[in-house]
Amino acid sequence: MPAGWAVVEMSASGSEAAAARERVGDPPRLVAVPGAGNGRPRANPARSVVFLGVADDASSRVAAALLAHRSKGRVRAISASPAAVDPDPAVTAALAEAGVDLAAIVTRTPTPALLEAAELLVVMGYDGNDLTGGRPSEDWCIDDPRGKDPETVRCLRDALDRRVQRLLIRMGVAVPTRRR
Repeated sequence: MPAGWAVVEMSASGSEAAAARERVGDPPRLVAVPGAGNGRPRANPARSVVFLGVADDASSRVAAALLAHRSKGRVRAISASPAAVDPDPAVTAALAEAGVDLAAIVTRTPTPALLEAAELLVVMGYDGNDLTGGRPSEDWCIDDPRGKDPETVRCLRDALDRRVQRLLIRMGVAVPTRRR
């Protein structure tokens, strides 16, 4: 992508079409537009999202890798979990197909300081709300991709990718626009 361009969601008739696509599960259409910077990632270490794996880090690592890839350094993506597991080869391959390097994400132990510093905690699993301590959080209850067949892993990857894109739009990192 040329320097000074950014990726934003496009819709046929404004936000109504984007909302309709979201309701039926279609991914947003993203296009590069000029005038969004100098081409270098705009790192903002104050903005961070912690993906909190409840049982292990299988889903939280995938979500963090997708956020890191999509945000281009504008938001710090952190995978945290009490247990780290070896990446599933099918998951690693599905992310590589999308240009995402799962190995770049190292899972951290969810310490109070780490969770306190996050702008948002995304709980990846069930019954993890007791870990958030009243901090801004949301639940992304989605199947664990580990051990699934490649097609199922791709579907889970795409579902997480859509959630990541919507999160970046809500955070103001990627902005929905209207078609000219």
